[in-house]
Amino acid sequence: MSELTLCPKYEHVFKWLGKRWNGLILRCLSNQPLKFTQISTCLKTCSDKVLTQRLKELQDEGIVEHIDSYYQLSEKGHALKEVLEAVQHFADQHTTP
Repeated sequence: MSELTLCPKYEHVFKWLGKRWNGLILRCLSNQPLKFTQISTCLKTCSDKVLTQRLKELQDEGIVEHIDSYYQLSEKGHALKEVLEAVQHFADQHTTP
């Protein structure tokens, strides 16, 4: 039986996408740019310190942009919208609140 290996690019994406809060931050930003306080309100239980760290990491990955006091998905971030919608569809079909 051959050894199973993962694509390094796939691993890299899941490393940041799977980090706590990142998926939810992207979901908050999927429809419109938001100010920090609006994202914080959307997430409720994420501390401002952690939110700041995660937003910085997403900016470093080129997924989120910070323009004129608003955070928004970059062009690269918008490419994830289909994935985010697929996760929402899965959640709607297979989970209960």
